[in-house]
Amino acid sequence: MQTIEEPHTTAAGHHDVAFDPARHLAFEPPKERLTMSQLGLGDTPAPSGVAVTSPFSLASPTGVRELRASLLQPKCIAKHLVWNDLNGPHAQLRGMAPHTAKFIYDFWTHPETMRALCEAANEELVPFYDYEIGSTNFQVPAGKERGQYIKSLSADPFANAGRASAGNAQSSASSEDTDDAPPVVGFHRDAYPWVCVLMLSDVSGMKGGETALRMGSGELFKARGPALGSAVMMQGGYITHAALPAQAVPGASSERITMVTAFRKRDAFGWKDISNLGNIRTASNWNEIYAQWVVSRLEGIQEKAAGFQRVLEARRRYVQQRYNDGFLQAPIITHDEVLRFKEELDEHLQRALDEMKPYGDPTDLWTPRLPGVNSNASL
Repeated sequence: MQTIEEPHTTAAGHHDVAFDPARHLAFEPPKERLTMSQLGLGDTPAPSGVAVTSPFSLASPTGVRELRASLLQPKCIAKHLVWNDLNGPHAQLRGMAPHTAKFIYDFWTHPETMRALCEAANEELVPFYDYEIGSTNFQVPAGKERGQYIKSLSADPFANAGRASAGNAQSSASSEDTDDAPPVVGFHRDAYPWVCVLMLSDVSGMKGGETALRMGSGELFKARGPALGSAVMMQGGYITHAALPAQAVPGASSERITMVTAFRKRDAFGWKDISNLGNIRTASNWNEIYAQWVVSRLEGIQEKAAGFQRVLEARRRYVQQRYNDGFLQAPIITHDEVLRFKEELDEHLQRALDEMKPYGDPTDLWTPRLPGVNSNASL
């Protein structure tokens, strides 16, 4: 049986533990992978065949505790607490990696973690960018103020056992109540192609908490939610889904915390990137998200160009070998191919621009405002 070590924090409440995969990971591959075709979404232009995995073990008990300790640092809550207009009683901590929460950043980006996640998804993936590493959703109990509730939480995921609110205890008597309650996060498609959702709470005494996936037929498929320390991989940018509420049975913990990290295929060549800022713009610091968004779009162009170049080089080798001549005796590129590639890059850049609203827009809620700085003029 694994023991949960006490997290190490400084006198000022700062978390300073170094990530160690031998101590903090407990990966076991998922037993099942549901495909896009099985959901009736085979015609969706998704880059990968897998839609969602069954829950699989990812973080050890000690790893969960250190993630929570890093997340619940006072400076993390003070700088990174946000919420947006998606449905449901929720709050988020976003954008804290790597500067405010280095352990969280190292947990998600370590080669051993990435190896595990790529195996789970059956796809070569990379984190989308730093801002979307470790974004954390909190289900806030009715009548609780977001910030005060999060400050009351402990690094120990079992500390809240037996403290379910009276309202939660009363309303958890039947599954019908859970079915009728509003989603924690309403129906949406993720802003990015892939996500990993890691459970940081003990939900063994809860009803509900599934992810509802909208199938091609319009029906809903309820995917089982992960247990403490377990995760699911989902191609959420191509599947309409919602996080259903979880309610505690009497005497159980009412806490539900999920940590989400976004990913994409390692190589941007050969597939259409549908990434956008629609769902997350209203819960982000635009200074940071715009900078990382544009850089990621430029990286995509570089990868697409490098992929196209590899295709041309392979064609050249084939023609040279076929005709046994170093000079090309047949064409390897056409005008129409170059035109289509140009149009693909144009669309890619146009999407990047379309997702950026001017600073000061009514939806710009969480960007720091410095006196005398014009946010719409670059330095």
